[in-house]
Amino acid sequence: MTDDGLVPTIDALRVPLDHASDVAGLEHLQKDGVLRPDEVIAVTGKTEGWRAGETSRLDADRAIRGFLLDRGSRQVEAINQIPMVFTTGGIGILTPHVVIYTRSLAKPAADGRARLAMGVARSELVRPEWLVSSKMVEANADAVRAAAVDAGIAPQAVEYVVGKAYYPSQQDFADARAAGHHIPELDSNTLFRKASGAAGLGVAVAVDGMPLPAADDVGVQMDLWSAKVAASANEWEPVGGEGPQTQLMVFGNRVGAGGRLRVGHSAMNDTLDVNALPRALRNAGLDVGPGPLSPAHRDRIVAVYVKFSLPVGGRLLGRRQVSENPQYGDQVKAALGGMFAAFLQDNLVWISGSATHQGPAGGGTVAVVVDVS
Repeated sequence: MTDDGLVPTIDALRVPLDHASDVAGLEHLQKDGVLRPDEVIAVTGKTEGWRAGETSRLDADRAIRGFLLDRGSRQVEAINQIPMVFTTGGIGILTPHVVIYTRSLAKPAADGRARLAMGVARSELVRPEWLVSSKMVEANADAVRAAAVDAGIAPQAVEYVVGKAYYPSQQDFADARAAGHHIPELDSNTLFRKASGAAGLGVAVAVDGMPLPAADDVGVQMDLWSAKVAASANEWEPVGGEGPQTQLMVFGNRVGAGGRLRVGHSAMNDTLDVNALPRALRNAGLDVGPGPLSPAHRDRIVAVYVKFSLPVGGRLLGRRQVSENPQYGDQVKAALGGMFAAFLQDNLVWISGSATHQGPAGGGTVAVVVDVS
């Protein structure tokens, strides 16, 4: 708290995208005095890409960093440290959009209730050999703890973590082997599970108090999981930061914080668990019923995060899924997007697949940021 009684205050703005590099909405918000570029600390987004080789994540990232650099006073090094977590697959009725998080100073919430606290951090630079040890989990757990410090909360008070985990390329692995590191041959699916799973388990270690898991359990033992994380993984993309790192943003609620927002989460037990959404909403402080949201409740939704895994063994409720279809994963994402959008009566949903150690196997995690003012 400052001498004049001001405290860190988080706000968030949802902006639909007309194309991957669209910053027109941000420009309008700045012109109206709603958005101050130097206050932006994190960005999440759903982009439109749906096929191999597309670049919508990179396009959105570069466009927003460029906007912040051109319209604010921070140097490029500071802009590059801002975590930006985009997920592709703008399919079905999902609408591409971003959520811009800002931090400023304001009076504490007048009602004395906890409000959203948010912190950001990056891991150490990722080394190829970490992917076959527990070091990757440990590095991610350290980054979660650092982000909690940035938020002004204890790690145990973290309600949810959104992140992007990176894994080295096959060339990086080849170079590490040539330097004397023993790294077995790993296919792309195994690498993804190791990297994404290390992020999920890093949250479990830092936030839930799970002991550091054995290296062989990462990406394999799916009975180890946290309900408080949504993290994807891919090879390093040339945007932001100095090299391959896990970038994280943590969300929690803190008494004495300012602003209008709260966050809540829940575990999604299976692909049809639409009730995970009202559980998360009630956890955030909205007293919602079992059906579609009323217009009054819908207007209080600021951000929705869904991380899911495919049904275990290709069966849902014991019934076979046509999981051999190469488009099956995207079809499930579209179905989930429709399911949650119908409940929300809104299709601005951040939804990402391939959850690994993130919610129960065959299920996933859900989090919401809501306006409780």
